[in-house]
Amino acid sequence: MTRDPHSGPVPESAWHADAVARRRGRVEIINATRPGGLDGWTMDLEQYQLMRSHILDMVDDHADADGSIALRDVVAAAQDRYGAHPLFPGGRLRNYCTYTKVDLEAREEIERVPRAVPQRIRRVRRAAEGPGRGG
Repeated sequence: MTRDPHSGPVPESAWHADAVARRRGRVEIINATRPGGLDGWTMDLEQYQLMRSHILDMVDDHADADGSIALRDVVAAAQDRYGAHPLFPGGRLRNYCTYTKVDLEAREEIERVPRAVPQRIRRVRRAAEGPGRGG
């Protein structure tokens, strides 16, 4: 089986940078396809936690029989639910949702469904190796 390049692992230095950012109330966006495992920007911790919960809840509560959901449905639901939320004063949620999704892939909490068009996501299916580093 070929490993999805969007899934972790990422270097320990990325986890360290995230820990430092969290002490400042930020989250480093982890990206397994980037050198050093970092996407190059941070998100407010409260925004991240809300988007993380939204994405995981959508996967858990609205997935199809195969356990996956279309990313576009997750993004549309985020826009509907949080477009007027005080944490997102600009009102556009696409980037927040998409970057959080990339981060959750690198943390090995969710994964892309191979060859799915449009893109679909699901919870990582684990054997006995235990969870990745969640948010």
